[in-house]
Amino acid sequence: MTLSGKKILITRSAHQACDIMQAIERQGGKAIVFPTIEILPPVSWDACDRAINSLYMYDGLIFTSTNGVEHFLQRLRELNTTTDHLSSKMIFVVGEKTREAVEQEGLHVTVMPDKFTAADLSKKLESEDLHGKTFLFPRGNLGRDTLLDNLKLLGANVDSVIVYQTAKPQQHRIEEVRTMLLNGDIDVATFTSPSTFKNFAVLFSKKELCEIVDKMKIAVIGPATAKAVEEENLEADIVANQSTVESLVEALISHLKSEIRILDESSRRPKPEITS
Repeated sequence: MTLSGKKILITRSAHQACDIMQAIERQGGKAIVFPTIEILPPVSWDACDRAINSLYMYDGLIFTSTNGVEHFLQRLRELNTTTDHLSSKMIFVVGEKTREAVEQEGLHVTVMPDKFTAADLSKKLESEDLHGKTFLFPRGNLGRDTLLDNLKLLGANVDSVIVYQTAKPQQHRIEEVRTMLLNGDIDVATFTSPSTFKNFAVLFSKKELCEIVDKMKIAVIGPATAKAVEEENLEADIVANQSTVESLVEALISHLKSEIRILDESSRRPKPEITS
């Protein structure tokens, strides 16, 4: 198995770590779960509740994460509102998992970009007539405003409401994992969002972070997370082609196979003769 003997750090929130953990273990790797983010309810539901009570005003909804789908629809149910109110609306999503979460509720996705980023959704929507239409955008507290701004440029009205917040986890297991990282016991650390990396980075001094990165590979789920790494003057070694866990694991496997091949070729290369 390609990941046999490799220790892979998973920084995703605990309730979302199962899929990547299973994918790693199927390839023989050892998954070490160390969540650097915690998903919590918003500080207030007031804005979301007002939007739910005014669903008739919206032409469509935008979801850029499964967390956005799950927390919004859960609140919908808590207010005794059914998803029937959404069945006639356009629904734009980013990501295969987000699409699946929407369709599991019996809803139809109108537009999903081939590449799973908010920027690609913006490009995809340029061909749509959005002028004068109004959209509801349930999102997390750390989401970027790029998509929202681009939709406004296309003539759409967008109401953004916070349905979950991303917070730093409680300070548990930090010393245990810190020791493993500083000792070089972790082969690869995976990051599935900018916030997973940012919350990881602040756990260490600049010197410690540089020392840790010298001893392991950084694998990220997409360009937004790669940019978060670059903002710390570091570089991601492995970037998934698609912003999915499956693509991240595939990229990880491909990278390690390439490393093994290079080492193998180097070991077979004849050593230069020493002449006197």
